[in-house]
Parts: sequence; structure tokens; C-alpha cells
Amino acid sequence: MNDESGDRATPGKPAEQNYSGDWRPIPDRVLAVIVVIFAAALVLGYLFLNKMVDISTEEDCALARRANCAPIELNR
Repeated sequence: MNDESGDRATPGKPAEQNYSGDWRPIPDRVLAVIVVIFAAALVLGYLFLNKMVDISTEEDCALARRANCAPIELNR
């Protein structure tokens, strides 16, 4: 019943792991680049969405046949 090869797993301990405590799946530089790209995509998406809202508002005004659909700019 005793296995002399020593490959038998002990109770409470997983069998044969090659795990090092300092192992990281993604290098820090790659992770930083991913975060920067994600942040840039969020900002550009927000700006694009605001532009689409402005265009939609102007289009709604024009389709309602209003005379002055330009946004009002206040001089300070």
C-alpha cells in the first residue's frame, strides 16, 4: 500500500503544485498599459456620447421646424 515514489498527496495538501509566491499572470507594465487604454476608451466614449446628444438635440429642433436651433452662447 505504501508508494515508494513519493507522488502520493498528503491529506489537506494539493497534489504536485509548481506554484511560486511571486508568480504574476500579467507583468506590471502590460497591466499599466491596459489600464491606460481602458481609461482613454472611457474618456473618449464619454466625449463621443456627449457629442451625439448635442447632435440629437439639434436634429430634434430642426425636425420640429424651429427657426433658431443654434446653441446660445453667453458672453461674460
